Amino acid sequence: MPFVLCEAVLSKSTQRGGRCMRSLFLAALSLLSPVVALAQVEVNEEGKPVAVQDSQWQRAKISTPFGVFDGWRTQTRTQNPHYLAFWFEPTRRAVEVSFVVKAPPKGQRGLTFGLSYGAPTHWANEAVRLALGGNGFVLQRDVGNWFTWRSRFSWLTVQPFTFEQWLKVRLVADPTIGAFRLWLNDKLTFDLLPFLSPVPQISCFFLFNGEGTGTAIEVGEPEVKIGTLPNAPKSLQVIPVGHDRLLLRWQSSETPKVRTYRIYRRHKLIAEVPADRTEWVDKDVRSGEAYSYFVTAVVETSATGGKGQGAGKENELQGEPNAESLPSWSDAAMPLPTRSPIVQKRPQVARYDVVVVGTTPAGIAAAISAARLGHKVALVERTTHIGGMMTGGLSATDRRYRQASGGLFAEFLRRVEGFYRQAYGENSPQHRACRDGYLFEPKVALQVFWHMLAETQNLDLYLRHELVGVLKNDNQIVAVLLHDKTRGTRWKMEGSVFIDATYEGDLAAMAGVPYRVGREGRHEFGEEYAGEVFWDSRTREITFGSPEGDKKVQAYNYRLTLTKRADNRSLIAAPPDYDPNRYAEIVERVREGVLWHPMEVVSLVKLPQQKFDANNTPGPFPSTDFIGANYDYPEADWHRREQIAREHRNYILGLLYFLQTDLRLPNEFRVAAQHWGLAADEFLDNENFPPQLYVREARRIIGEYIFTENDARSVFAGRRAPVHEDSIAVAEYPIDSHATTPRDPNKPYLHEGFFYLPQITVPSHVPYRVMVPTGRGTGDEGRGKAVDNLLVCGAVSATHIGFGTLRLEPVWMALGQAAGTAAHLALTFLPRPTTHTPRPVSVRTVPFDQLQRLLLKHGQVIAFFHDLPPAGTEEFEAVQFFAVRGFFDTYEVKANEPLDEGAAKKILHRFAELIRLPLPYAFGTAHKQPTQSDILRWLAALLKCSTDEIAQRIRIENFRPDATLTRGQVCVWLYRLWWLIR
Repeated sequence: MPFVLCEAVLSKSTQRGGRCMRSLFLAALSLLSPVVALAQVEVNEEGKPVAVQDSQWQRAKISTPFGVFDGWRTQTRTQNPHYLAFWFEPTRRAVEVSFVVKAPPKGQRGLTFGLSYGAPTHWANEAVRLALGGNGFVLQRDVGNWFTWRSRFSWLTVQPFTFEQWLKVRLVADPTIGAFRLWLNDKLTFDLLPFLSPVPQISCFFLFNGEGTGTAIEVGEPEVKIGTLPNAPKSLQVIPVGHDRLLLRWQSSETPKVRTYRIYRRHKLIAEVPADRTEWVDKDVRSGEAYSYFVTAVVETSATGGKGQGAGKENELQGEPNAESLPSWSDAAMPLPTRSPIVQKRPQVARYDVVVVGTTPAGIAAAISAARLGHKVALVERTTHIGGMMTGGLSATDRRYRQASGGLFAEFLRRVEGFYRQAYGENSPQHRACRDGYLFEPKVALQVFWHMLAETQNLDLYLRHELVGVLKNDNQIVAVLLHDKTRGTRWKMEGSVFIDATYEGDLAAMAGVPYRVGREGRHEFGEEYAGEVFWDSRTREITFGSPEGDKKVQAYNYRLTLTKRADNRSLIAAPPDYDPNRYAEIVERVREGVLWHPMEVVSLVKLPQQKFDANNTPGPFPSTDFIGANYDYPEADWHRREQIAREHRNYILGLLYFLQTDLRLPNEFRVAAQHWGLAADEFLDNENFPPQLYVREARRIIGEYIFTENDARSVFAGRRAPVHEDSIAVAEYPIDSHATTPRDPNKPYLHEGFFYLPQITVPSHVPYRVMVPTGRGTGDEGRGKAVDNLLVCGAVSATHIGFGTLRLEPVWMALGQAAGTAAHLALTFLPRPTTHTPRPVSVRTVPFDQLQRLLLKHGQVIAFFHDLPPAGTEEFEAVQFFAVRGFFDTYEVKANEPLDEGAAKKILHRFAELIRLPLPYAFGTAHKQPTQSDILRWLAALLKCSTDEIAQRIRIENFRPDATLTRGQVCVWLYRLWWLIR
């Protein structure tokens, strides 16, 4: 059928959410003869034809530097903008459009153009919508990087252009992979770009003259070609299968008679295989390096060329010989490590210095840190899944200040960033999307953790080993009992120091450590937000209910990895216990206009490779949190926990299935929901579903210190939170909790137990003591006995409110690193033996300053500063070491600023207190800014020695008596002195 032209008149409301008018278009077109000459049909916002004399698009001869073209003139407008639509039979073949257009003046919006399936009157129909923006960029309509309730569409920059110049535009789209490429003036502007909506076919190219203040639009007649290029291969996956090889798998192109597939690595052609092959192994790779690939389809075509729908037979290509498709969506991987940390054959005697239970990120950090310090370490996991939530769907790192984290978490970030940079290229879309490693695909996080573990000597990993018991001798754990789920046997693993890195605190509970579950009362620890609280999702205000505590636990969910990429989307099926009435409230919210897009029901964060991390949204409708279904999870056995996990899985899958299928929802709403699915290249061994339930909170041990809400608040504005001299990590994410009580249907906007408190939360100092169990408790929680060789880095000692700023993976990794380092010190500083029996190990006697020194040398952050000096410098270590000892009242260190007399007096006097020496005299100077001599004289008087001796001991280079010191320099001097006199 030849192309037919029609023009539609649409209002703003119709653009955003109007009903599909394709049937009306086709009804009008059916009255026309199928001739090559284009006919114009206008349709108003109700879909009815209107008089030709009301047309906004006028035929014109367009003179350009590229030649004279038949074309169109119109202008932008704020009311009743028109579409100029070019219709053809719906097709899944590649569509190519070329035209010339005049770029708008600076500050003015120009032409909008795109492709759709049906009328471009609803975003669910639109495959591509691009605009020449007044900012000098081609803009792409998108849902943006963040999407949650009350979100709207956004425009992303694609490529700059020159104002008021003519542009040659070429657009090639492939609906089989849901992607397109754009050329401006014959220059490829970008790698593949995703469809706005992954429509299954394309049937319309449109021009649009909307949203402007009368800017003139001149555009040449578009040339539309269908099927001149083959469809791209689909669903490429790169899978590590050895330390020196990667397996590539893809699905065939939908175009018949493909001759070969071309394989590109890092954008360079490396192989070509016959069309009957959809697998290939790259053996020219090295372990530890990341490689990206894409595949194209090549077809021999006739030399006649084809234009329009009527050229050639339905399944024959018309175009240049050896036409090559758009590239497939790329994928990347690293070959497997050269060494596997997994223990394949159990040793006769399993005796380790450190035993870590749980391969959460905290557990991985604990094991690596202890092993790197020279100890023999066992890392035990009950499943085959390592990495906890960071490899189980939580791919958008929760953070507020980047400088709050360091150590092994920073190493993880560097490795993730390096993966995307090395595989795809610096400043590639994937590299930019990872945001310096804070956003990542689950499978990339998994590869990074595997390599970190494999590169660590002295570390043995035991998978499918479930903790079933603990053997104790007085205050010492001597062994753990493990159930080997592969062999069906039980056995004993001995150790000197044990670390509980589970989300549930199972090892601690089995060892008799007292713990809490649920919420404290408001007056128990003087916490403002304890007890019952209600958050109004409409006003975002909090009201307070009963001040009493209870056993309720904040809601769990699964963090799904979703995509709307057409070739990487695993469709949602109805779960076994599907009940649509569970989600029926969504229908009411749609009817009320509260919801306009199905993904408002969840909260989406965009990841690399067109994937999204899907989380709960606290709105007046069901979301992904299964509130109240987890109350007995913390203390349940694993049989019951797995049942709860299945219930959560069925609940969240049922939610997505409801959005896609329930006939009570509008058709466009359901169609838009059907565009989304589970990422088919993630969690390959679990039906693309995350293996880890998001256990936000379970048990919380009672430790030597209980971290509360007040530890994350400052008494005075701008001042530090309470300092702890044994601080080993920083928590800075706003105190929050998900809902703990199911919503009342009569009060849909009220969420009991939910809060998010950035207005009161400040960066806090997490004390070592929260990981050290105590035997002391109150009431029923007082049961148990102190355990001296156990550290808990997951289910740490905190109230429910205090836990709200600790329960983030960056903090847990920092606590894990601190636990592994503390285990090293506990083994290093063993008491002298009094008998021939083994010496008891105690994590209670670990020297805080030595622990902090080691952590700081390895880049850990223990005190927050907005202007923290770089890691690896002495100033980085010194200012933090003294910050947790009360030297700095605020979060500004100003390390490079000159030291004034007031600051010098405070710092020096506080130092004298720390080393328990009387002041020789109150520090003072005749200068506003003390000199090096002033500081040395005072220190010499404090220590009763000469200034030369002090200068020599603290290694002062280029001593200049009359020179001033910076705040950072004086901290370095004192830090060096500390380790000489402690």
